[in-house]
Amino acid sequence: TKSGMGGGFAAPHALINYMTLFWILLALILAPLSEGETSFSAAKGAHKFHVSYARVAVEGTTVVARVRFFKDDLGTTLAAYSETDLDVLEISAAQDSLFQAYFNEQFVFIADEITLEGRLIGSGKEILGKETMWWYMLEFEADLPIQKVHLTNTLLLEHFEDQKNIVQIQHFPSEKSWSLYFVEDAKEFSLDFEKD
Repeated sequence: TKSGMGGGFAAPHALINYMTLFWILLALILAPLSEGETSFSAAKGAHKFHVSYARVAVEGTTVVARVRFFKDDLGTTLAAYSETDLDVLEISAAQDSLFQAYFNEQFVFIADEITLEGRLIGSGKEILGKETMWWYMLEFEADLPIQKVHLTNTLLLEHFEDQKNIVQIQHFPSEKSWSLYFVEDAKEFSLDFEKD
């Protein structure tokens, strides 16, 4: 689904003001969700759903994504992916490196027919209800302003048949936004920021 947001940017005559506004909006988009915004937590610390949730901001040549997972779901996936004795149940530099490699294989971001690699710029954990969530922030950089994207998202699908990956994309300065729902039989979506 596509939803245009009301309002818009004033014509920027000072780049610093435009970029400041962009980073403020980006911070709002990528901020953690509050407990009330989801019902994925279940009683006694067990969750009933296998879900990842990502917020993606695209502006010019830059893409920033913040993606969040249930800790145990991602731990299971990374343990199988690593095939090593790495302690994947704690956030660490080694785990971050492993996640970045896994992410770039499963979350393929093609901008104007060029595949962009995500670079991890932050990670951490948060508590949602009784669940521990892991979050990661990644940055992608294109050579030219991004007009069209093709996104493939198969995160965790190899381990959970009912895995759902929700991605919210917001484009700047147009402020257009899209919510994409990735499942086993719908792993790819394309967007044209000028037409959609």
